[in-house]
Amino acid sequence: MQAKELKPGMRVECQHGISEIIDVDQTHNTAIIESMADHRRVNINCDDILDQPQLHTGCDSYY
Repeated sequence: MQAKELKPGMRVECQHGISEIIDVDQTHNTAIIESMADHRRVNINCDDILDQPQLHTGCDSYY
C-alpha cells in the first residue's frame, strides 16, 4: 500500500500480523504500526502493508 491510502486507526496485515496504524509519514512512505498480538510499535515501509477490508471497523460495504 501507499502512505496516502493509510490513516491512523486503520487495521492492516503485515509481517508482524494484524496491526493498527498509529502514524503515517507520507514523505518517506513509512508508517508506525502497533501489533495487536503483543502491542509492540514498529516503523515499517508502507509497501510491506497489506490491506484487509474485513478488518476495518464499521465497514459494512465489504459484506
